Amino acid sequence: MPGKDIDASDWTERDLLTRELAAERLAADEAETLAELTALQAGGAADPGAVAQLQRRLTALRATRANVEADR
Repeated sequence: MPGKDIDASDWTERDLLTRELAAERLAADEAETLAELTALQAGGAADPGAVAQLQRRLTALRATRANVEADR
């Protein structure tokens, strides 16, 4: 037998991540990842695996942010 529902919803506006906020957070992560990649590449003998991983992350962040912004 299911329990009784509570009277108040546990969803409030402050619990929700808006598309605008998601885009802002993605942009911040993108800038941080780009800075990390740039610093790694400027160091000279950068680990190719680390560079590739950061490039994949940057590509994914950009694509996700573009998707979020397209739906706003």
